[in-house]
Amino acid sequence: MKFALITGGSRGIGRAISVKLAEEGYNILVNYKSNDEEANKTADMVRAKNVQAELLKFDVSNKNEVDDILGAWIENNKDKKIEILINNAGIREDALMIWMTEDQWNNVLGSSLNAFYFVSRHVLNGMLANKFGRIVNVVSLSGIKGMPGQTNYSAAK
Repeated sequence: MKFALITGGSRGIGRAISVKLAEEGYNILVNYKSNDEEANKTADMVRAKNVQAELLKFDVSNKNEVDDILGAWIENNKDKKIEILINNAGIREDALMIWMTEDQWNNVLGSSLNAFYFVSRHVLNGMLANKFGRIVNVVSLSGIKGMPGQTNYSAAK
């Protein structure tokens, strides 16, 4: 059974990607951090495309949560193959750099940059073993040309 994992998949761009991949015949793993209602809406939209949807609630910036929840899903679902990973999760905490706190810096880099590493390393072995896989990182034009107050966001993208 082929699956696609979409981080930040419960709303916005992540929801649109989840639904589109469901239309392409992929079963969808919807990752989200906190909004149960929106995650369930996305799962319903995916199921309406006649494929499976599973919710994986974890903070992509938290290594322990990624290891515990995604790692356990992979271990407990050997017959299911994650063929596509969309690293979409991300947050913005805008502030001019002179007023930006370390927490603001770390939160934004954690959800985009560290999350890429934490999540991707879990799916790579399966992709290599199956000799097929795709990892797509959703980025922003802010990574090319920064915006005032988005030093952390630009660095992460």
